[in-house]
Amino acid sequence: MGADTHRGIFGEIACAAVATSSACMFTNPMEVVKTRMQMQGELVARNQAQKVYRNALHCFYKVAADEGLRGIQSGLKAGMIYQVMMNGSRLGLYNPIKEAYGGGRGGNEAGRVLTSVAAGATTGAIGGAVGSPLFLVKARMQNAGNKAGRYSYQYAGVIDGVRQILKQEGVRGLFRGVEGSILRVMVGSSAQLSSYDTCKRYVEWSGAISGGVATHLTASLMSGLVVTTAINPFDVVSTRLFSQQVKGSEGALYKSGIMGPFDCMAKMFKAEGFAGFYKGWTAQYLRLGPHTVLTFLFWEQAKIVYDKTVLL
Repeated sequence: MGADTHRGIFGEIACAAVATSSACMFTNPMEVVKTRMQMQGELVARNQAQKVYRNALHCFYKVAADEGLRGIQSGLKAGMIYQVMMNGSRLGLYNPIKEAYGGGRGGNEAGRVLTSVAAGATTGAIGGAVGSPLFLVKARMQNAGNKAGRYSYQYAGVIDGVRQILKQEGVRGLFRGVEGSILRVMVGSSAQLSSYDTCKRYVEWSGAISGGVATHLTASLMSGLVVTTAINPFDVVSTRLFSQQVKGSEGALYKSGIMGPFDCMAKMFKAEGFAGFYKGWTAQYLRLGPHTVLTFLFWEQAKIVYDKTVLL
């Protein structure tokens, strides 16, 4: 992901939106599994929690067996729209913002990594805010059949979800938990984009792989491992803020506003310990690893197609 901005911001956003929404079609089942695993045993000590799902693969099997294709692909439309809104802006703005921060103008490796981290965090904050309402709907839809969760919402679809939220919580309700969403995407974005850039340069420097798709695949797999470890605690927090029952204008479990994520972290650590922050890690990587691979593969190809067709 060099700092080539000849496509303009619209072109960069379009290519990123196509890539991430396409990847979502393949990885959404593990997003469902990840959400269910993260909500299991919420604020309950590990030795006292009801364990409906033994692990990620058992969860996948149980959801598919009990709820069918509709269950294992729940929230797909919301997820694809979320990818367009969040990742379209996050990845699409990454190269222009990295260029504005001085990326791609020489300098040492440490400087390039810091520039990538700063650009990733900036675009992550933007993408997290823009995509938050759709992540809210998606998370609630994917948790709908969770027998191990405290509370679940029942939406017939994306439009019904938005309609119910507006009716019951108002416009403010669509941005419930946005603080956690911004924090989550900032951490994930800076980790993903900087680690992918670094891994890609290392793979190219090592000469172990000839280049092309194999280089992107290797760098994406390496980047996915870094991102999963970095983002999982914030992802658990974000999912729980979105999925909690709302009473009046406040969440039943966690505070609203800027203190929401920190209140959730404190309560989770007290009840579940450090392990609570890494619930769903395996499902997260089984989703994020392939999603990262597919996103960057589709993104590189989308840019090639865009350059050949739109920029002729």
